[in-house]
Amino acid sequence: MKITKRLTAVAALILVMALPVTAFAADFDPAYYAATYPDVTAVLGTDANALYTHYVTFGMKEGRYPYKGAKPGEAVDGIANTKAVKNTAANNAVTAAPADTTTTSGLTALKDLANYKSLKKKMSNNEFLAAYNVALGIVTPLKDKSRAEQLEGVKNAIRSRVDSGQVVYTTSVPHYNDPYGYFVVGVGSCAGCARATGLCLNILGIPYEHVNENQWSHQWCRVPMGDGSYWICDAYGLYCGPEPAPYRHPYVQ
Repeated sequence: MKITKRLTAVAALILVMALPVTAFAADFDPAYYAATYPDVTAVLGTDANALYTHYVTFGMKEGRYPYKGAKPGEAVDGIANTKAVKNTAANNAVTAAPADTTTTSGLTALKDLANYKSLKKKMSNNEFLAAYNVALGIVTPLKDKSRAEQLEGVKNAIRSRVDSGQVVYTTSVPHYNDPYGYFVVGVGSCAGCARATGLCLNILGIPYEHVNENQWSHQWCRVPMGDGSYWICDAYGLYCGPEPAPYRHPYVQ
C-alpha cells in the first residue's frame, strides 16, 4: 500500500513538472520591458508601476512581450520586480528639455503655470514635463483662436482620448488624478481629466477654477470669459459652454 501511494505521488509530481510553463500566468518583468521598448521608457521613464500599467492598458493589445520568453500580449500576474530600472538613454530623453522650458510661440512656460501646485499633484519633475509636452501639442493649434474656441478645442481633444480608448477610467491606478496619468499612462478620473484640462488652459494663459478639487465628487474647470460670465469646460461630462448658474453643472444633480 505504501509503495502504491509513493508511486501515485511521484506520478502526480511528474505530471505537474511536465506541464508547460505557459499554463500559469507569469509576472511582468519591468526591467525586460524597459530594455525591450525604449519608446515606452522615453515617455514613461522607468517606474515599474508605470511600465506595468502601460502593458496591461496598451501593451497587451499591441502584442508586446511582458517578459523574456513570453508570447505576444500574454497575460501577467503582477510585477516580478518593483525596483526602478536604470535606462540612461531614456532618462536623458525625458530630462533633455529643462523644466522651465519657455515656448517660442507665446504660450506659458511650465514654471509659470498659474495653477502649478494644483496641477503637479504628486508628479515628479520629469513626469510633469512629459505631461506638459503632450498638452503643449494639443493647445498650440488653438493659441490664436477666441477663448470660446480654445475651450471647445481643449474639451474635444481631452474627450477624444476617452472615446478612442486611450484613457481608461480608474481611481486605483497611480496617477489616476493627474495630467501624467491622463496624457501619458492612459488612466484617469474626473479629477485627472480636470487637471489635464487645466494644464491645457494654463498653457494658453487662461485662468480657471478646479471645482470640487480633492473631493470624492464630480470635478471640472470653471473658466472666466472676461465679460463677467463663466463657462464650464468638462470633457468627462461632455459639456463645454456657459455656466447656467454658479456651481450648478448640467450633469450633476
